[in-house]
Amino acid sequence: MTRFLVFPRVIETWWVFLRRRANQGEAKTRRPAPAPRLLRSVAALVFLVLTGCGYKVRSSVQNLPGGIESLGIPTFSNATHQYKVEQQITRAVLKEFSARTRIPINSNSSGVDAVLAGEIRGFSSSPVTFGLDTFGSAFLVTVQMAVKLTRVRDGAVLWENSNYVYSERYVLNAKITDFFSEENPALERLARDFAASLASTLLSH
Repeated sequence: MTRFLVFPRVIETWWVFLRRRANQGEAKTRRPAPAPRLLRSVAALVFLVLTGCGYKVRSSVQNLPGGIESLGIPTFSNATHQYKVEQQITRAVLKEFSARTRIPINSNSSGVDAVLAGEIRGFSSSPVTFGLDTFGSAFLVTVQMAVKLTRVRDGAVLWENSNYVYSERYVLNAKITDFFSEENPALERLARDFAASLASTLLSH
């Protein structure tokens, strides 16, 4: 009778032993989750490496030189044969400077601290590749402009570039004459790209 009572206990003991061995095996195969402190240390190390390599977090809002608190951007003059291109570029420049600065921006040349004046002196294109219809399917479009930032109260020139050149490659699905059409969205894209380039150059001065 005693023999029958001991046998279930032996089976129970072996069962507990096997369960413990199984749990220990699973614990060895599992990787412990990284501690929060370790994650913060790794993030700090990555940040130091990036800043050491020259990568810096820069604010999208910047200041104009000379302590300018308001800016006027009147419509640029146009010395080219491209119809109304000065209006499209000026609108894009106004919008770009409004987005990148906290100061009031308008199209007036009076009642402001400084005036950004410009003259479009060149607007050209040259084919880069050619399509099956012998028209260029990609063009290098170049805008040449004279730009000057002048402080109103004393007439001081804060920034000037008499030969500011912007060039970009554009892929077209039509003739180049259609690209220079007044209502072509591609020309609006060119104006936006030019404005972004000009604002980056001036605000980093």
